[in-house]
Amino acid sequence: MPNSNTWPDSEHPVLRSHAEIETFLLRAEPFIETPPSRATLFVGPSLARLGSFESLVEQAGPFGAVQEILAEAEREAAVSGPWQAPHLVVFPSGWVALLRHPGDNDPEDTPLLRIAVCPFVPDPDVSKRVEQSLAQVLLGLRDLEGHGAPTAVPLAPRDEDRWNELLTRLVDRDRLEETFAALLKKRGAEKAERARRTRSSVIDGHLRWLAARMPAPVPARASRPRGPARPASARDALVDLRDHVINMRFGELSDGGQFQTSPSDVAAIADRAKAWIDAAEGRRLAIYAHGGLVSEAAALAHVRITARWWLDNGVFPIFCVWESDAVTTILKLIRETLGIDRTRAFGLDELRDAAVERLTRTIGPQIWDTMKRSARLASADGDRHGLTLLVAELRRAFGGTVPGPHLVGHSAGAILLLHLMARLRSTGIVPGSFQTLAPAATTALYRDGLAAFSGTGLPCRIYTMTDANERNDDVIGLYGKSLLYLVSRGFESVFGETISGLQKDLLADPVLVGRLTEWANGVTREALVFSKTPDGTPRRLCSNALTHGGFDNDRATMWSVMHFIRGPQEAALITPFPEEAAVERSRQAAADDALPEEVRTYLALVRASAAPVSAPVSAAAAVTAPALPRTPTRRALTIGINEYAAAKRLDGCVNDSNLWRDMLVARGYSVLQRIRPEETGREQILRDLRDFVASAAAGDMLVWHFSGHGLEIEPEHGSNPDFEITGFDQAIVASNTAAPTDAQIAHAIIDDEIHSILGALDPQAFLHVFLDSCFSGTATRLMLSGRVRTMGTVRRRGYVPRRRSLTAPHAGTRGPYDGANHVLYSAASATQPAIENGAPVHGVFTRAVSELLRTHTGTLTNAEFRARVNELMPGNDQTSGLHCDPGRVDEPFPLLPGY
Repeated sequence: MPNSNTWPDSEHPVLRSHAEIETFLLRAEPFIETPPSRATLFVGPSLARLGSFESLVEQAGPFGAVQEILAEAEREAAVSGPWQAPHLVVFPSGWVALLRHPGDNDPEDTPLLRIAVCPFVPDPDVSKRVEQSLAQVLLGLRDLEGHGAPTAVPLAPRDEDRWNELLTRLVDRDRLEETFAALLKKRGAEKAERARRTRSSVIDGHLRWLAARMPAPVPARASRPRGPARPASARDALVDLRDHVINMRFGELSDGGQFQTSPSDVAAIADRAKAWIDAAEGRRLAIYAHGGLVSEAAALAHVRITARWWLDNGVFPIFCVWESDAVTTILKLIRETLGIDRTRAFGLDELRDAAVERLTRTIGPQIWDTMKRSARLASADGDRHGLTLLVAELRRAFGGTVPGPHLVGHSAGAILLLHLMARLRSTGIVPGSFQTLAPAATTALYRDGLAAFSGTGLPCRIYTMTDANERNDDVIGLYGKSLLYLVSRGFESVFGETISGLQKDLLADPVLVGRLTEWANGVTREALVFSKTPDGTPRRLCSNALTHGGFDNDRATMWSVMHFIRGPQEAALITPFPEEAAVERSRQAAADDALPEEVRTYLALVRASAAPVSAPVSAAAAVTAPALPRTPTRRALTIGINEYAAAKRLDGCVNDSNLWRDMLVARGYSVLQRIRPEETGREQILRDLRDFVASAAAGDMLVWHFSGHGLEIEPEHGSNPDFEITGFDQAIVASNTAAPTDAQIAHAIIDDEIHSILGALDPQAFLHVFLDSCFSGTATRLMLSGRVRTMGTVRRRGYVPRRRSLTAPHAGTRGPYDGANHVLYSAASATQPAIENGAPVHGVFTRAVSELLRTHTGTLTNAEFRARVNELMPGNDQTSGLHCDPGRVDEPFPLLPGY
């Protein structure tokens, strides 16, 4: 059996021995233009959110612990700024991981190698191990400087670098210097050259990582005189982003990317908001949602610059960072198709605009719909949905009396907030005000959002451009009108859909204008600001934005937004919006437009569900050709996992996946298969499943198959079993390396998580799920021969079951699948094992399905399919299940003719 305890393809190299550290640093010299002259040590990252290193190792294994801690270090760097991030992290195991390129330093400061020592329980043996790895790193740092470098340890002098108490408890500087001196003395020129020439695939991979991240060279320090001190700015008054940012992906809290948000983070944000608002009279709460063409990195940069401005004006801001950058995918594809780039513009006329609109409509609506579903799901039911959880935590923190939050949304951010308004209404919270900047929401959605608060006197305002300025705007030199025109004519499923941010559509909707002006007694001027406002306009109604993306960094607009929140009595106290925000936006616009990670996700979704645009389309053809209707697709995701801890290895799951792949391809499905350990970890499965479900559009047929271990989680005695009539949660188990059964829970995907992900499915799409695994610990009753696909029962201290069930009946009058948006075919019931056997080895359930599909030529209902499969499975120890809304029991089974 291959060793499953290997580091998967990771973003960060991990050096696991002194020989690896030495060889890597000796061979790294060509890839570090400006090597740091010395190192500085500190303790980090904080493990307050994760628990101790020791507990992480116990739960996730040594590699999983390293991965979790590196993610936490990245998270802290996103908050504190890139120059504060460590270059290296040294772990209690003696392993050393690279977090960023050693030559990547603030050009204004002396280059230093920042080394973080991962916190651990003080222990002499662990300290010695850490000091030995540190000494090897410091020797490598000397090597980077050249053999003529001083022989002293390359640390700052003791009088300049006084270690704090925690670092002193973990690392003894005297012992570290002695170890360094001993290594240096032992090192010979011949040994160094031999290490320099040593080749291995591991080190080669680490060097490729290093080469790909080489920073741009900077002038030598000696020739780079110090300039005057930088002027104070909003950036110099950084706030802790963890107090203000909720990061979401497909509506759920995001645990990936540059900045992660957990449920405990949301609770902390609510507590921080309560404490800050209570500390002084007149303070307020705001929720801000950014708009389109904004990547995660750009959104976080905007937060860093502007958060202090909100606080200085007596408003506690909560920023929603979410996937509104879907537009970038569409535009990049079109630009490549037409052979256009930013530096080679063309005449923007109606003919070319029609061509761009035509191309956009081939893929745009699918991506735009995905983004809109993300906005809707953020306020959907479920304890992982970001804004739903935020509302609940605010109610808890404020004791049920939440101050009406002031809502501000730019572009697509208006869509996010309009769905939030329904959530607020259902919990009895009335917003303090609602302002949108160039909103990309349809007029229908806007009307519905405001209708929930009709009669409450909710102050509302829309800032957007005049129609003339909308037509004078352009979209990255590609389209000769504003982004909202392209949304209306290219992204929405109906050509020419009315958009609330387009002046012509807004003024043509008297119902919407009436609701907007209700609070101002019908005075339109108070509710609608059309930019650029003419000279002489009162400052409270001014906007100078002349581009769709220019509203949220236009100083006049943002002053007006703040005035709307604080009121005329506090106008003199409003501080100006930071100029740096406009500078940062310009820098982002001028940067290379390589697709960020979240946009590549959207691109993958589209490529999986629609034919790509492969050739340029002439302008004339684009104008005359009718719009192509979207053809529903058939797609499948199959996952087969053999590799678990040594005693739990399975033999037939990959065979199952191969068989399902072939069966589905033969029936016209496009199949994504995952069978390698490095692509079937817990987070990888969750990511693939979220993307797979979220990519579906109306009419699509989806099949998800899983073969692998199942797990049952037993609650502590006396805890509330919720809706689980069996008293247990069921789970499928991802690839992992943890041997003890009770450690498997870290790799389990529990029924509630699966339910939440499947909830993102388009209501008009069709999803059928086949799970060939066991969800109970009753394997001792097994009579069939073969290997059991269960890891038994885990009892986790303090664990309370969730609210969903994969296969168990419901305890109440309604079943758990009433109204379900998918059909589940399970290999066994909630109290039975699933078996694999035979030659070649397959799951009993999968073999029965294959035989039925091979031999049956007619149609079957779902119920008939289940009955026939059970006839083909020997004995009564494993009974397949059908779990769906009662109305779908007699629907045709999807993999037979006639569906």
